Amino acid sequence: MDDDFLKSMGFPASWEETYDLLDDDKLKSLARNERFDHLLVYADPSGASVCMFETSEGFSTETFTVSGHERVPAEVWQVWPGTAEVNVLDEQGELITRVLAFVDDPHMYPWYPLKDVGEPARFDGYRMGAIAVDVAVFDTVDAWRESQTPIITAGAPVHDPVAGLPDEMFLGPTFVTSPWLFALYSGDETADNGSPISIFRAVCERVETVTNALTGQQWCRIDADCGFPVTVALPLGITPTPREGSVIDGKAFLTGTTGFWTDLA
Repeated sequence: MDDDFLKSMGFPASWEETYDLLDDDKLKSLARNERFDHLLVYADPSGASVCMFETSEGFSTETFTVSGHERVPAEVWQVWPGTAEVNVLDEQGELITRVLAFVDDPHMYPWYPLKDVGEPARFDGYRMGAIAVDVAVFDTVDAWRESQTPIITAGAPVHDPVAGLPDEMFLGPTFVTSPWLFALYSGDETADNGSPISIFRAVCERVETVTNALTGQQWCRIDADCGFPVTVALPLGITPTPREGSVIDGKAFLTGTTGFWTDLA
């Protein structure tokens, strides 16, 4: 699969082509305020969204999200407008993982410099998504496992070794991490360069074909488990065809949304 991630949601591969389809009557907007000169969103009924905004400081960009049935508790704040750090929580409020994600509702979260982080926004029913960039699909967990090579631990320098640590280890089929998050906190990258691209593995739980109303193109919307519930966007035609129990493995943009635009009357 190529890296035309917009096709994963049924949009044209080119952003310019997608933009040309976004007539004013298809867009929802936020009134100009002290944080944003403009904020426009196209929320497709299929679950894909495009957000375009310009901050009062003159920074402008576009972000993309995907959402479906799944909800998680989360604490969210922006490292840069449109790119958020999401602390995904379990039902008891304990941290599951921390990731970077595109958001389509940047007005819903505070924005803090990395060296002066304040209180995040808290949501009980947050919607995490993943837009496939470069992934493979395996028909079953067993098929995925057969393709894996182990992480060699024997002979590696280990601080505070755990008794009984095996010489070889495998990461499981439910896993997600945001490499750019480590780069931001180490100081190797600045917040304006942060990307929500992730290393992503998930087991499919519900697979459905939906239609992008803007283009008429179909795509796969998948409820999956990557260590937490997530909605995944895959292009139609990827092989093998994903089904319940399939494994998605590769790179994906993580996304998050409160559902602000789709919940509007």
